[in-house]
Amino acid sequence: MGVTEWVLVAVAGLAVLAWVLWVQASRVDRLHRTVLRSRATLEAQLFRRASAALELAASGVLDPAQALVLTDVALRATDAAPAALVPDRLEGRPAAGALGEEEEAGTVRVDRGLVESELSRTLRTVLGSPEDQAELAGDARAAEVLTHLRQSWYRLQVARRFHNAHVEQVRRIRARPVVRLFHLAGRAPLPEPFDMDDALPTT
Repeated sequence: MGVTEWVLVAVAGLAVLAWVLWVQASRVDRLHRTVLRSRATLEAQLFRRASAALELAASGVLDPAQALVLTDVALRATDAAPAALVPDRLEGRPAAGALGEEEEAGTVRVDRGLVESELSRTLRTVLGSPEDQAELAGDARAAEVLTHLRQSWYRLQVARRFHNAHVEQVRRIRARPVVRLFHLAGRAPLPEPFDMDDALPTT
C-alpha cells in the first residue's frame, strides 16, 4: 500500500478508537446519572420511614418514654436529611475539610448511616417481639401507621440495594484499564455505597 492508503487506514483506526472511547465515556456518564437517581429515591424512602416513625410515636399506642425516644431519634434522622448520604461529593457538594469533619465553615458532617441505623434499632426495640407487634396492630390507632411503616421500611431496603448495585456497577466499569487510561470518567468522584442497618423487625 502507498502512503495515502496507510494514512487512510490510520485515520479510520483513529476514528474507530474515538467512537469506542465516546461510547465508553457515555456509558460511564449514564451510570453516574443512574446512581444519582437511585440515591434520590433512597433519600425519599429514608424520609418516608422517618415520617412513619414520627406518626407511630404520635399515635398514642406507645408508652410515653418509648414515644419520646422514638420521636427524638426520628427527628434527628429528618434533620440530617440535608447532609449527603455518603461523602463522595457525586452530587457536587463541597469537599470535606482537612480532617474530614467539616464540609463548610461551622458545619460538622453528619454520618447518615449511623443516624439511620440508630432509627432502625430504636424501631425494632419499640416494636418488640412478634407478639408485641400483633398487640400493637390490634389497636385501631396504630394499624394503619404500622402498615405504612412496614411498607416504607421495605421500600427503603429495596432502594438501598438498587443504589448499592448501581454504585458497584460504576466502580467495576471505572476500574477497567481503558477507562482509567483515557480518563473517561472525567473529574467525577468515585461513587460510594450507602451502608446502614436496615433489617426489619422479626415478625
